[in-house]
Amino acid sequence: MKLDHYISQLLFRYDCVIVPNLGGFVTNYKPATINPVKDTFYPPSKGISFNKNLNHNDGLLANAISQDNGITYEKALKMIEEAVVVIQQELKNRNKVAFEQVGVLFYDHENRLQFEPSATVNYLLESYGLHSFQQFPVKRKTLEDRIKETPVLPIHGSSKTKKWMAAAAVFIPLAFLTIWIPTKYNLGTEINYANLNPFKTVSPVYTERTTALPVFEKPAIPTVDESNQTIQFIANEKPIVVTQTIAEETAKVDSTYVETKQQKVNFHVVGGCFAEKQNAQKFVQELINAGFEASIIGKRKGLFTVSYSGFSTRQEAVEGLAQAKNYNGKAWILAL
Repeated sequence: MKLDHYISQLLFRYDCVIVPNLGGFVTNYKPATINPVKDTFYPPSKGISFNKNLNHNDGLLANAISQDNGITYEKALKMIEEAVVVIQQELKNRNKVAFEQVGVLFYDHENRLQFEPSATVNYLLESYGLHSFQQFPVKRKTLEDRIKETPVLPIHGSSKTKKWMAAAAVFIPLAFLTIWIPTKYNLGTEINYANLNPFKTVSPVYTERTTALPVFEKPAIPTVDESNQTIQFIANEKPIVVTQTIAEETAKVDSTYVETKQQKVNFHVVGGCFAEKQNAQKFVQELINAGFEASIIGKRKGLFTVSYSGFSTRQEAVEGLAQAKNYNGKAWILAL
């Protein structure tokens, strides 16, 4: 009994058809491909492979034979076993076993079972009606081909005549300009380089100034009389008397001011952190009422941080912490 007909029919509907004690025929989806050598386009299809390890009976092939021939399942299974024995004997004899529209099984020189799939049938139902076709690429003319096709027009006449014609085309216009320019323009006059036409002469035109130039008066020069510390101006100006000297003005400056350098705050004694700013402000007011220089020093991990006071050194911060713990035992030091 030949099994290839039933295997081929089942591969249209199933991805795997197992022949008991022989192996399984497995299909895999293959997208559309192009053969660049043959210029052939192939539609999407199912590629067939063979797996000798899939040899356990799944009942699919035996059930198909049973329904097609109207026999029992056990009899169909018996027919499959007989066909497999014949196939295995052919393979041992180094013969190729062909499954029509499926592929060919054979042993290679290294005694390994090989399978060569058939390309005559497309088992992908979605590609029904699509066939492979051959389309040759369009050949376009290159620049070299166009140059070769361009006709070259011959120029009649001897080479000596061509040279005279080229020389005449250059020297005749030059000779004309050499004669025409001196007769048209007087090159002895000054050339106007500011005009777009350098040979156009422009006569200067004098225009009398109608407005008078402004007269600037010489400013009065101050003189300093060092004897009585006064300043007088020339040109009959009234003198401006400085009644006090610079030293007297300096004496008026408040001498009680002492410049102090603000120390940098490096440590804070923290009393608590609050999610709501209103609660932090309330706690600050309580600390101020208790005698601390409390303030909100910003946010730490999203919480408003309240400080008892700020200190420049750690020793001062430790002393401040001891004082703060008398009021709040959970106070701690924050180093900036």
